[in-house]
Amino acid sequence: MNDIIASQKFICRRKIFTVLVCILVSSLSLFSAAALAPTMAEALSNAGSMGMMVTAMLLPGIIITSTYTDRIAMYEIMAGYRPHQILLGKAMVYLPFTLIYLLAAALISLKTDMDQDTVIRLILYSMICIRATLCIVFLSPLFKQGSFAPAFSCMTLMAVSTEYEIARSPLSLLVFGQTALLGAEITEGYIIKVILTTIIACASYYIVGYVTLKKHFMLEPEPLA
Repeated sequence: MNDIIASQKFICRRKIFTVLVCILVSSLSLFSAAALAPTMAEALSNAGSMGMMVTAMLLPGIIITSTYTDRIAMYEIMAGYRPHQILLGKAMVYLPFTLIYLLAAALISLKTDMDQDTVIRLILYSMICIRATLCIVFLSPLFKQGSFAPAFSCMTLMAVSTEYEIARSPLSLLVFGQTALLGAEITEGYIIKVILTTIIACASYYIVGYVTLKKHFMLEPEPLA
């Protein structure tokens, strides 16, 4: 696993500009929203979705996609690394980027509105963002060159227009739907839904990624040039 971590860190260092831009854009977006929105809950609901998409999903997705384009990921499994080493090794590299963004989000949020309600929203938002990152990492063996694709699930929100509609639709089970609901009243049902869907979804993502690597599913997705 150490070799997997080292190789992913090397790739990240080569793309450090992309990493910094993603974290900076996400943080500035939330900072601007916190300054303009009437409440921190509304700021998290709106800018939080963008921050999650850029840092928690697009950032790891774009970098991981390049490893499939350059066939680095194919060599990892051919070299004999076990599926859990590949999946967990990559998760250990990309989760810190999400955690750095979440730290910035916490500082911005608590400076704007330091109360218990904000703390609860931040905890729930952190769980949703971590789930989003693990979605990209664990499902990357399946999507390969399209590892960033799950980030565009945000477009499903175009089907509804209000928080009430989201809460009563299947979108409330998805990361972007749950982020949108951070602007509404935090109920016990919402908290339970976030916790359960995070646990079930992350376990499901891992199983899909593990089986895909174990069965060498489409190990060579495109012919060599």
